[in-house]
Amino acid sequence: AAARPDAIALEYGDQQISYAGLMAGSDAIAKALQDLRIGTGGRVAVALPRSIEGVAALLAVMKTGNAYVPLDPAQPPARLRMILENADVAAVIHDQEALPDYATGLDLPALPLDKAEIGGTPAPVETSGTDSAYVMFTSGSTGTPKGVEIGHRAVVNLLTSMAREPGFADTDVLLAVTTVMFDISVLEMFLPLIRGGRTVIAAHEDVLDGFKLVHRLNKGDITHMQATPTLWRMVLEAGYAPKPGFTMLAGGEPLPADLADQLTAGGATLWNVYGPTETTIWSAISRIDPGTPVTIGHPVANTTLHVLGPQDQLLPPGTVGELNIGGAGLAKGYFRRADLTAEAFRDVTVNGRTERLYRTGDLARRLADGTLQVLGRNDGQIKLRGFRIELGEVETALRALDGVANAAAALRPSPRGDAQLVGYIVCEAGCDPAPETLSLALSDRLPGYMVPSAWVFLSALPQTANGKLDRKALPDPQAAATVTALHSEPKSATEQQMAGIWCEVLGLDTVSTTQTLFALGADSLTVFRIAARMIDAGLNVEARHLLQYPTIAQLAAFADSTGGDRGGPKKPSLKAYRRDARRGTT
Repeated sequence: AAARPDAIALEYGDQQISYAGLMAGSDAIAKALQDLRIGTGGRVAVALPRSIEGVAALLAVMKTGNAYVPLDPAQPPARLRMILENADVAAVIHDQEALPDYATGLDLPALPLDKAEIGGTPAPVETSGTDSAYVMFTSGSTGTPKGVEIGHRAVVNLLTSMAREPGFADTDVLLAVTTVMFDISVLEMFLPLIRGGRTVIAAHEDVLDGFKLVHRLNKGDITHMQATPTLWRMVLEAGYAPKPGFTMLAGGEPLPADLADQLTAGGATLWNVYGPTETTIWSAISRIDPGTPVTIGHPVANTTLHVLGPQDQLLPPGTVGELNIGGAGLAKGYFRRADLTAEAFRDVTVNGRTERLYRTGDLARRLADGTLQVLGRNDGQIKLRGFRIELGEVETALRALDGVANAAAALRPSPRGDAQLVGYIVCEAGCDPAPETLSLALSDRLPGYMVPSAWVFLSALPQTANGKLDRKALPDPQAAATVTALHSEPKSATEQQMAGIWCEVLGLDTVSTTQTLFALGADSLTVFRIAARMIDAGLNVEARHLLQYPTIAQLAAFADSTGGDRGGPKKPSLKAYRRDARRGTT
């Protein structure tokens, strides 16, 4: 900020702020927080949407000597309240006139953001590398999210390592596409800032729509973007053709080889990155060249990667074991969960040297060239579209629903061939809840990515010989399992046209006009694919409209009443978008 005060630090829509402006804004918020007498060494919840103000608030919290706890207002209120209750925060920063409903009754000091515009300079606070920078809550196997406490030294280590490899200069611009409750957002927000570069914050609705992301990418100033493979596939399907000089980071879920080949076909640079929240965002990195095997490569700076056997013995190359991570990126532990911390983090002697290691639960093997290959999980944790999910948390929430006697969850292939989360239900006597009812009730407790998109009803859950759930014996769902008993046939021409597209994309034979898109098995990528097909068919409907009107009946009524007209120029066909994207114009 001192070296480049007038340079643009952040951009959101048509708003921009310089480094000097960002520092002044974060100072004002920090001063307002200190006026609340929150002290130091605690935690402050930041409940703000993706915005310039949101980044300023995160910086402000750290300036007061506290750790920030990010809350995405788009998440279910019940989950946000659970996080607040477990995080023991000293205050909440928000942007509403009144304290959000999920925070009422907790007796928390609140800072509506407009009250932070008073200006002023906060009192200086000394912060050490071991002090906490943030507490990120992830899915917990017992049904309660668990907070991962990350120190400043770990964050600085990761950022400085990534600034060297893959590299980031003061002339570079990163497009940020990740929710603040996903830890890779830390890199998106702060890597450009430590290098004097610029972060462009994409709006939430733009991240849902590959066309809008391509439109922003094709302006030509973006040099870096980090995303899950699912989002990268959406961008490619929207017509984007990465070119030389563009740097891509793919992480959060396995990177398919075919996707890697497509991303690198035009000469752009692709890096596969790997790491759990407990080891500060990314722990391994690998440049993926066209036609080369996809591995997680080598550790980032000041990090160790070991493949260990069941007795914590170091395994030779080629042998599959559990990946353990050590070094400067390790979390302090799980917030106020000494039991979980002791299970996951422990001292292990490797090659005669004792070091603190994190047990990832990922199966891996070291290849002959020294790089590492991750092969899956050895427990009940899964990754779906980049989000980490503890199946136990989903199952606990399912068992709490009315009419459910027992429940299980598993990752299974969908009719389209990709992965989907499946809920297995044993109903109470005399109860027969519909999938729609279960989905709706669960969405009040869990974020959308943790709500099953397919359902299987069983008389009993399969068990192993010792009476435990036999997850491997859970049956694959049939497409018909997602269809409710109450079926409404499409009637109007618009409904029939939409139903045909939905069936085609979702791999279904039939669809009811009253079923929600997500109850039918849709995810963020299929939402975009449906929107793209509708555009190609002459229906001027965006991905965001599918979220606003999630049934065919609702969406067709919207399209018929407005013509799908958004008040702007007509969007060209999907083919035109792809053609223009290849030309670099949208």
